[in-house]
Amino acid sequence: MRKFIGLALVFTVLTGCVSQKMASIYQMEGVEITQNSSGTDILNKYSTSRAITTLHSSLSLCIAQELDNSPVVLTSENYFGSRWWSYYNMPSQQAITVSGGETIKLVEGNNVVANAVTDYQNYSKYFISYTLTATRNQNDIRYLFSNIKQAQQYTGSVVNDGFENVKTLQSAHPNLVIDALNKEVDKIQACLLR
Repeated sequence: MRKFIGLALVFTVLTGCVSQKMASIYQMEGVEITQNSSGTDILNKYSTSRAITTLHSSLSLCIAQELDNSPVVLTSENYFGSRWWSYYNMPSQQAITVSGGETIKLVEGNNVVANAVTDYQNYSKYFISYTLTATRNQNDIRYLFSNIKQAQQYTGSVVNDGFENVKTLQSAHPNLVIDALNKEVDKIQACLLR
């Protein structure tokens, strides 16, 4: 009986640690999902359009002003505590600086291509890097995000591997990644109307 209870407890803990796919991300409009080389579902692209009638600023100017492609520092640190109470970071030697660069890559006709980084918070800070292709049409602007990757700023005692593809697992927060990308679009749209 003790062995049965022990096995049941181990099974419960192990199945509780397995992250499930986020079903809602598969129904989200504009999200394109593909598989990486190991067969795991990842966010491949995300596109959205916003209506626009009057532009006070140019699209390339607003992208240059509102998006940021600064370098980010990713580290692994040992810490005490948990997400429910205060904790103390003890810096380690392992840190990765991911180089930024110019935001605007190309301006051609009604198209602007840019690289940028943004972030979101979910118990820890996550950075999202992406390539944006913005296309101005007669009545709207189409925003296409590709090369979407994310990295956790602090990974605790686990080695920080840097930017990786965004998996569709709940633990990877693909919904928060899409929310962060939509906030980037909101900033550009607000600039265009100023």
